[in-house]
Amino acid sequence: VISPGGSVVYCEEAMRHYKEIGIVVYLKVSYQTIKRRIHNPQKRGVVLRPGQTLRDLYDERIQLFEKYADLTVCEDGRSLEETIEKVLELLENRE
Repeated sequence: VISPGGSVVYCEEAMRHYKEIGIVVYLKVSYQTIKRRIHNPQKRGVVLRPGQTLRDLYDERIQLFEKYADLTVCEDGRSLEETIEKVLELLENRE
């Protein structure tokens, strides 16, 4: 399992490499969940361009996450254990 930061999706070469060596799983969450988890983007190391909002960043990245994902699992309303179970289920069904 490789869990890079969210900005890795801006590097097409890195994403191609991940897809070559394994399966890219996108753990999707709503903007409301991201906002609740992050609280203060600056304290979490989230870099925003001048004038860019967290929502803008979310909307921008979601398109890239979806582009590169081999599997997508929605985490909203799921516990960590339920998310893991869903990922494993989808991986088993791929084989």
